[in-house]
Amino acid sequence: MSVKRTKKSSPPPSSRSKSSGTAATSSNRISKGTISAIVVILALSYDNFRLRYRASNAEPANRNLSSNDDEIKLRYKTWEEAPASYEEFDHDNDPSVCRLPIVTVEEWEKNKMWEKDSPVIVKNVTDGWKALQHWSKEELLRRYPDVVVGMGSSKELGQTGPDQAGSALTRTTIYDYVVNWMHSSNKYVFDRNLRLPDGGFLEDCHPYPMPTRMYEEDPDALFESGMPENLIWKDHLALTIGHDTQGLTFHRHNAAWNTVVFGAKRWILYDAERIANITRLKTMTRDIRNPIQLDTANWIRKLYNKDDRKHEIRNYGHDCVQRAGEMMYVPRGWAHMVLNIGDTVAVVSERGLDGVN
Repeated sequence: MSVKRTKKSSPPPSSRSKSSGTAATSSNRISKGTISAIVVILALSYDNFRLRYRASNAEPANRNLSSNDDEIKLRYKTWEEAPASYEEFDHDNDPSVCRLPIVTVEEWEKNKMWEKDSPVIVKNVTDGWKALQHWSKEELLRRYPDVVVGMGSSKELGQTGPDQAGSALTRTTIYDYVVNWMHSSNKYVFDRNLRLPDGGFLEDCHPYPMPTRMYEEDPDALFESGMPENLIWKDHLALTIGHDTQGLTFHRHNAAWNTVVFGAKRWILYDAERIANITRLKTMTRDIRNPIQLDTANWIRKLYNKDDRKHEIRNYGHDCVQRAGEMMYVPRGWAHMVLNIGDTVAVVSERGLDGVN
């Protein structure tokens, strides 16, 4: 018996064309989907790179975080919650240890104490400052997340000075520093070259302490006074942010004021006239048998009580603790070192103060 084979019919040409078109469309969809995924990955990678390694000449975006955003992930939600070495480094500002006048703003201004050659602590300088609200930790990150700052080790900043640190500084943003670096490294922010949004930090620090306020109130008179260009106020402040036990090692510069907004600072200052003797300066500030310069915390731990340093400082220098809201004024040429006690935020001016002496 023969079996009749039935030939399998082919789909009509119109059907083949439709099937081919469907395959092509599917291929196009896959291709577009792949491209979209690559674009998303590249965008995320670039955003992460931009946030962590902003170039110093980048234009910071004015990115304000709204209250509806996800909660910022912080190890310590406020400045005050972070570890603070009060037990080890605070001496409650005992007058016999500090030996500096602690005066009111009114006394500072009435007596023009910035014209004298002695350090002084001024109380309640931040009264009325918006910074008390705007610089709480979460609010600072919401208002100024993309402000670009330089960070480096306390030791490098103390040895070379923030202006000369150059490549030793890493450029980052305030948000990145506080969230990712502040409590996981020895990085310290001390920046005089801030790229700020309009207003911002400067307005948050009004009223300026005198004599800085004078520059703002009557700038024309200052320019007409014949004061050297490098001494005239340039309408800027330095910002410092650092965790517990950070601070600059012994250094000197022109007259300056330093105002703590949050936290506290331990200061050791040494008389400008006595350090004119270079041998005495080296003996006081370093262990001459070990040329490696210690950071501020270990200097106090290892050297403060040795070789008559404590006696010398207590009689010819000053050892003080500066509280939040207080300003430390340091005259030109005084050697000093500074230690943060707890998370500390402060502003500094080293411009123009010598010009009014």
